Amino acid sequence: MKRAKESRYVILALVVFIVTGLLSSGCGGRKTWVQITEYKPYFAKNWNQYKGKNVYLMNFDNQANDTSIWYYYSKDQKLYYGTDSSTIHNYFWYAFFAAFANAGIAVSSVDHPDLTAPAMWITLRSITDERYNVRVTVQKKGATLLKDYTTEEAPPAEEDRNPPVMAQRAYRMTNRLIESILGDPEFQKVITEP
Repeated sequence: MKRAKESRYVILALVVFIVTGLLSSGCGGRKTWVQITEYKPYFAKNWNQYKGKNVYLMNFDNQANDTSIWYYYSKDQKLYYGTDSSTIHNYFWYAFFAAFANAGIAVSSVDHPDLTAPAMWITLRSITDERYNVRVTVQKKGATLLKDYTTEEAPPAEEDRNPPVMAQRAYRMTNRLIESILGDPEFQKVITEP
């Protein structure tokens, strides 16, 4: 009886070892790395109403269950997106910083905060290469804006699933997400009104 029990443990340990080895060696499917380090904000319209306004971009928080701390993925898990040296929430923080500055907003950070500016933080709620969903919180003189923003893009054609094309697609999605925030009348009001 004792010998049969030991044999089961040995077999179970072997199965776990083999499955772990297959998954870690990539037998679970080859993944393609899409490096997203060259984001530059580009908007289809001018955001003149933001010129000279201030925002204190306090924090980015990753609560997305469909990402890791370093990467986000395609729906089929065959592509993964990230930078060489930064977490996903840092990538988005720098993208928002650059985009807001491009729109004419004076952006301060934790390192050099403008404590008189509206305080803003963003939570990544779901990030894939087909859909970005973030929660934006802005506080200003006792008023709080708490709102979710989403941008989506249709699945890419199979012939377009190469790193340079997919990186450009990721940059376009980031631009559209930020434009949806800048274009929101509630966001405009909390940032631009005294």
